[in-house]
Amino acid sequence: MLNQLSFQKFKRTLNELKEDSPKETQEFKKLSPAEKRAVKDVFIMINNIKGDDLIRKIDGIVKQVAKKRNVKVSNIEDYFDNEIIN
Repeated sequence: MLNQLSFQKFKRTLNELKEDSPKETQEFKKLSPAEKRAVKDVFIMINNIKGDDLIRKIDGIVKQVAKKRNVKVSNIEDYFDNEIIN
């Protein structure tokens, strides 16, 4: 996930996003209803993580939510990639 970003930028941006919930951005509007629910679930779960555990747990969270909402992991990852890069 996020292969194009440096680790530090990814960590900083993810922590900033953690404080936010998904906004009605162009990228968010492109998602299907199930994908939107999945992204919201990811935000809920990452907001419950304390300290530096976020980086270690983000892939597991995305996989868990994708399975629960029956969406592709790659679609959720692509959403976060596009939000962070843009």
